[in-house]
Amino acid sequence: MDHHNALAILVGGGPAPGINSVIGAATIRARLEGIDVIGVRDGFEWLMQGDIDHVTRLTIENVSRIHFRGGSHLGIARANPTSDPKLLETTLTSLLRLNVSQLITIGGDDTAYSAMMLERHAAGAIRVVHVPKTIDNDLHLPEHVDTFGFQSARHYGAEIVKNLMVDAKTTSRWYFVIAMGRKAGHLALGIGKSAGTTLTLISEEFPAPIRLK
Repeated sequence: MDHHNALAILVGGGPAPGINSVIGAATIRARLEGIDVIGVRDGFEWLMQGDIDHVTRLTIENVSRIHFRGGSHLGIARANPTSDPKLLETTLTSLLRLNVSQLITIGGDDTAYSAMMLERHAAGAIRVVHVPKTIDNDLHLPEHVDTFGFQSARHYGAEIVKNLMVDAKTTSRWYFVIAMGRKAGHLALGIGKSAGTTLTLISEEFPAPIRLK
């Protein structure tokens, strides 16, 4: 594909509701400004290998309805080009070979860090914008601003837990539910409060690592 000063869009990390809405909105806005848009498949996975074939041209016509679908129109991957300086250099070279001068990354903290390091390494050759996406809600955003995907995960998680609570009462059993988030307890706390659970534990309550024997 031959593009001139194109905008590339890629998605990193894990799935979250709303990804396709961002892809669609960014593509439509760019195309209305006369900018070619490249969709990069599977995050940084192929770019960091020097493979520029896993891309697709995005147009208003092929993205105008994707916001009605879940998942990611461009796929997703947890590939991290910052794990090795050579991978970061290869990623930058791949984007420049595609004539990309603007990049939108959609993802969580790992993708945000990769985007920042890539922008620094590009030294002005590529302008980078990161869209924070994570159901963990563990990115530093303005107060009362959630990462998109978090509220949907909290809502559906609470519905599942509410149903489990009915089963627990019926069968006289206890259920132990684990939510995503690693060191961030936002999702677990949100689900627990919404569902009215008996007890909610979050990692912030345990500063020292817990080792299970």
